[in-house]
Amino acid sequence: MDLIEKLNGNVSESAKENIRRWLTEDKFSDYRDELSTMIEQEKWVDLEDAFFKIIEFGTGGRRGVTGIGSNRINRVTIGESAQALCEYARSFNPNAPQDGIVIACDTRLTSEELSKYAASVCAANGFKVYIFDGFRATPELSFAVRYLKAAAGIVISASHNPPADNGFKAYWKDGGQLVPPHDKGVLDSANNINEIKTIDFDTAVGEGAINIIGEEVDRHYYEAVLGESMGDARDLHIVYSPLHGAGQTSVLPILRKAGFSRIDTVSEQMVPDGNFPTVPGGKSNPEERAANDMAVDLMIKNGADIAITNDPDADRIGVIVNQNGKPVYLNGNQSAVLAADFSLKQLKKSGKLTSDHFLAKTIVTTDMLTALSDGYGAKMYTNMLVGFKYIGELLSQKESTNETFVIGGEESYGLLKGTYAHDKDGAVGALLLAEYAAELKQSGKTLYDKLLELFSKYGVYQEKLASVSLPGANGFTRMQSIMSEIRNNPPKVLAGYEVSAFSDYQTLIKTDILDGDTEQIDCIKGNVVVFELGDHRRRVTVRPSGTEPKLKLYLQWYEKARSNDPIEIENQIRKLDSELSDMITALEKQITAIA
Repeated sequence: MDLIEKLNGNVSESAKENIRRWLTEDKFSDYRDELSTMIEQEKWVDLEDAFFKIIEFGTGGRRGVTGIGSNRINRVTIGESAQALCEYARSFNPNAPQDGIVIACDTRLTSEELSKYAASVCAANGFKVYIFDGFRATPELSFAVRYLKAAAGIVISASHNPPADNGFKAYWKDGGQLVPPHDKGVLDSANNINEIKTIDFDTAVGEGAINIIGEEVDRHYYEAVLGESMGDARDLHIVYSPLHGAGQTSVLPILRKAGFSRIDTVSEQMVPDGNFPTVPGGKSNPEERAANDMAVDLMIKNGADIAITNDPDADRIGVIVNQNGKPVYLNGNQSAVLAADFSLKQLKKSGKLTSDHFLAKTIVTTDMLTALSDGYGAKMYTNMLVGFKYIGELLSQKESTNETFVIGGEESYGLLKGTYAHDKDGAVGALLLAEYAAELKQSGKTLYDKLLELFSKYGVYQEKLASVSLPGANGFTRMQSIMSEIRNNPPKVLAGYEVSAFSDYQTLIKTDILDGDTEQIDCIKGNVVVFELGDHRRRVTVRPSGTEPKLKLYLQWYEKARSNDPIEIENQIRKLDSELSDMITALEKQITAIA
């Protein structure tokens, strides 16, 4: 029986069509034998998951499991993405090939191989290529695109995903990740590529088509980050771990060059290793509390003041405070609030703060940042979809105005101060929070003490995140069904609370449930819905992840502070945290029961 005929009734029509292409078209020829074997062995579940769709550009580019298939990361999906980016950049700028493309990668298992392959594809397409001499943090790539005035950039990384994953992040000439319509434009171009052009990597280096970069760009990147310093206190004992990732090329040298001399590193995790062997479950992500275990243990053992960790490509930052011998884990919202407070306080103290200074955050990032910016008299831009790339886009839009960017934050442990890059940077976040911690230490306080003070002043803001895993083709279909049902029949009650307003970011319409009034949402369209529960600062946001097979539920909550006493504030936080945990459990059950 013909291989394609064997697929009938065993895989979906979309999977069948993608498999047919991989069996017949030249650009997939390297994988033909492996694919034929999978069909002969009747690996229908694996085939369906690997081919039911073409891996799309999500929140952080194309990202997923490495291996054979249209829904996988491999030399085809990387090669066609790189070639499509070249073609797309050339269509906007005839000089793009001369301006060139910058390429970086993290420490993942396949990152070096795939980054060199991407470089060989770009060079074969007539583009001058700059590629780093080893792994680097993603934000340094963003900086390098701007510094070298390149047409575009590529990072081979899957950020905080499991070891089996990798990905392709594309950057535009402004140093920001691709946003609509550019992301769709590149993907459409990729789907129309019949032949991936390549050249031998070493040959291209010898001919000058591929240029190896490193020390010079590093030096200017360090200078740019250090230029965002806001304080001079340096008496701080720090524990640092890159969690086997690229942060050792950015965060660690930045802290040392800034003058922080008491830094203990987690030696076992300084080894670059895409298996992330010392991290439980291979989840090398500061958001995962267990990922920080070794850094926290060393912090307590050595009596350090704070511990700092990064994800593999070092754009995220985790900070843990040694609070009287016990670790306090700051989440991404809290780190952003503290970094913003420090930056605004220092600007005000120096007399430089004006109403033209602005902050930025996404719709799922804490509203405490808005309260903080209002308190200091700065502007806040908040109605942006999930993903730091939208903050990067805002920075580009503001370059020709009188407004001055202070800081941007997102709940997923991302921070940026300044415009040297247009992506989040764990290095500048580490610098600011270390400086603030050192300043507070002078008066016997910690970052956590300051956070409690801010809660007493602005109110208690708490956030919870739940991720419902829905893997494979069936999970993808179910995720779409849930989102469709929520849109067509929005629940009137969520986790026991009446819904007061419903916002659909596909139609960009917000509906007041009580009186039926509607208003336009000032944002781009996205697959997101938001439920308000009596107050715009109390809401539930539901969206499919743009990088993983998960449905994400964001719970954001606000309460007035009931006291100025730090102990009472802590008690209020603990009680609220318990209540929100119960709400999250109820939300998971309610949402996943919809379809």
